[in-house]
Amino acid sequence: MSAGRTNAVLRQLNADLLLVEVGEHKFLTQAECPHRKGRLLFGYVNDRRLRITCPLHHSTFDLTTGDQVAGPPCGSLKVTVLEGPAPYPVPAEVAEAV
Repeated sequence: MSAGRTNAVLRQLNADLLLVEVGEHKFLTQAECPHRKGRLLFGYVNDRRLRITCPLHHSTFDLTTGDQVAGPPCGSLKVTVLEGPAPYPVPAEVAEAV
């Protein structure tokens, strides 16, 4: 896997939550990959396809839906698409799920 350049900004909000910003798109997601708990903060973001890839075993997830699109089977990633200006409220279902 190429470690090409990306315009994405990843921010660890707490032990469980990661903010991913790709241009005007903002996503709140769990900080660990559901496969083997890889730290997504160190993952690769494809800013054209809006996907994030875990650095451990290369599980890849669609940031708009959370669906897994590649890698070892592990299920989906919990993702919330954020809209509007910051600060963003953390949706209850995301806070409870991670």
